[in-house]
Amino acid sequence: MTGLPKPTRMGRMRAAFRTLGCKVNQVETEALLGFLKALEPEVVPVEAGGADLVVINTCAVTTTAEADARKEIRRARRHNPEAFLVVTGCYAELSPEEVEALGADAVVPNARKAELPKVILEHFGLPSDPITTPPSEFWGAGERGLLNSRVRAFLKVQDGCQVGCAYCIIPRLRGKERHRDYREALAEAEALLRMGIKEIVLTGVRLGSYRGHPRGLAGLVEDLYHLGAKVRLSSIEPEDTGEELLRVIARYAPEVRPHLHLSLQTGSDRLLRLMGRRYDKAYYRALVQRAYELIPGFALTTDVIAGLPTETEEEHRETLAFLEELRPTRVHAFTYTPRPKTRAASMPQVPIEVRKRRTRELIALAQRLAEERIRPKLGGEVEILVERRQGGFLLGHTPDYYEARLEGQALPGETVLMAVEGVEGYTLLGRVVGVRSVYTAL
Repeated sequence: MTGLPKPTRMGRMRAAFRTLGCKVNQVETEALLGFLKALEPEVVPVEAGGADLVVINTCAVTTTAEADARKEIRRARRHNPEAFLVVTGCYAELSPEEVEALGADAVVPNARKAELPKVILEHFGLPSDPITTPPSEFWGAGERGLLNSRVRAFLKVQDGCQVGCAYCIIPRLRGKERHRDYREALAEAEALLRMGIKEIVLTGVRLGSYRGHPRGLAGLVEDLYHLGAKVRLSSIEPEDTGEELLRVIARYAPEVRPHLHLSLQTGSDRLLRLMGRRYDKAYYRALVQRAYELIPGFALTTDVIAGLPTETEEEHRETLAFLEELRPTRVHAFTYTPRPKTRAASMPQVPIEVRKRRTRELIALAQRLAEERIRPKLGGEVEILVERRQGGFLLGHTPDYYEARLEGQALPGETVLMAVEGVEGYTLLGRVVGVRSVYTAL
């Protein structure tokens, strides 16, 4: 675009950001916000219009995600016709020509995400120097500060995947595995804690494979705990979750959060083998049982895919029965969609109407299991890390990752005791009955 407004002392740049998909994308968007902090942008919704800059960080894990990305790009251009529109992420990696045709001014693939600040600053005629250039692909929010004070922050320590599950396109889009050196990660964590961040969420495309610490992920988690952080793990693969990690979580819970999101995908051993998954039901069952044995207050969440290629009705029932046995607190159910250039795309496909029906059955089971798991908390007291106040209520999460909405007085960053008086979906309702720790920035 031509004639774009330049940020000046007379007026603040208006910038809009949209993040789709995984927590890795979220941390990368946060990092970009931190590197642009020197511009003091006014962050506005995409729909508000009149933005000088719009950045969309896209996902392409499913065909639905691709459609969402296209919709967001069109909407951004419609609402902000004169903006410098930057599109990055997995959809930009997969289909750069389509992204450009949709109206993007700059298409930045995953391999060049660390160049985002440079691309933006140079477009607006501003210098790009070491202060505004990320030092590595693992740049994160802690290196330049957060635009908005918050309680939880993501810390990216791993990227890429080379497992090659039959249905998954991510290895094509994220490349080979890379692991952030633990000393660099700890330095960023210290910066986040100095800003007042209380909970650090470790993220990666295949987080459990992390090898940037001599003791792997377990060693990094333990080091973060000793820095004074509360630590939560994002999604992790079952085969990457070993005894040492479980023992570290158990030793330092609840500050190291007693919650794991272990991807299941299917309860059929045949399909697990066919899809290239590196565990079977017996391994998964033993892992979850061990977690319950070791970790006080342990909570399991998982995801499953309905209608994988060649899935029979009996195998679908196997998945339902296995979830009943595991009794996770939350299940994310997805409908399988073929991805280009994956092995699963060339396999015999389950009819789409059958896939959708199986998804509905999985969702119905997930809702029932969630209700059964949350009901026993009624009448009790739980610990809540207060994250913000909204609409007259305090909002936060329990260590085992239930959302909470409560009445009472507390500051963001405080850990409070909540009397649970009701539930609404996946959310606990109640009131503050005590304060465990006071918010103080290091």
